[in-house]
Amino acid sequence: MSDHDLETALRATLHDRAAAAPGGDDLADSVVRVGTARRRRRRLAGAVAVLAIGALAGLAGRGLVPVAGDAEPQPADTPPATELITCNPGWPAFDPAVLTERPLLDPNSDLGVAVRTTARPPIAARLIERWTLVDQVGSLAYLLIWLKDTPEAHNMAEGGLSTAIYSREADGTWTFYSGGGGCEPQRFFADGLNPVDWRLPGEQPPPEATSVTILASEIGCSSGQPADDRLAEPIVEYHEDAVDITLRVAPPEGEFFTCVGNPETTVTVQLDEPLGDRELRDGLWYPPRPATP
Repeated sequence: MSDHDLETALRATLHDRAAAAPGGDDLADSVVRVGTARRRRRRLAGAVAVLAIGALAGLAGRGLVPVAGDAEPQPADTPPATELITCNPGWPAFDPAVLTERPLLDPNSDLGVAVRTTARPPIAARLIERWTLVDQVGSLAYLLIWLKDTPEAHNMAEGGLSTAIYSREADGTWTFYSGGGGCEPQRFFADGLNPVDWRLPGEQPPPEATSVTILASEIGCSSGQPADDRLAEPIVEYHEDAVDITLRVAPPEGEFFTCVGNPETTVTVQLDEPLGDRELRDGLWYPPRPATP
């Protein structure tokens, strides 16, 4: 092939390729289409990312996904903590599960050895089934004593549950501090008010009753002072089969009191709904006690 023929062939090829290539407008349209597609993909990816982040944030807010700083994720509807109980005012509060689980005091601990040998409580060893350490506050250890199921044991403590407080001395030994009385589990309140027992003056009110008249009696010693002006607002709790009423009273004035018996105070408790066929119970105790005339 001559140079002229080669040049002619090259020109023809270039002309054909140029004719097949997109024009300026077509090329611009192609660039716009590609750019639009890429932007659309970026917007879609961004929207997915935002939705994913929002979903994770919502789940984290509901406690279903761990977030930074969380020791452990919590379920969405975590139930409230179990209500605490105590044996009497002045005792530490404890989980009511103690009453069913009855954790055993380590018999080989210093305290466990002391309660069995050198610092025995005023309860015969033959009546004691086991010991439970409820709490240690400073140098004082608060213990529950589970008694055996015998008539003699039940005469000492109603329900077969007694209490004991032990004191740790400077030399590390344990001594019996006080106790021997029974434990009547009651709800724990941290507001400084004292417990009040109550009873019905007669039979239970009729189903249509929207108020209840009860006779309240301060449990602690008050030198016979009436509780009329010291009673706090009653706590009324409604259940499907019962209505619980809990009464408490501000401590009496003074420092030392005799236990000569406390006068009863008549209290009328208003109900938010008719009593119906539900049982009235004293909500102070754990579990609540049916009201008696």
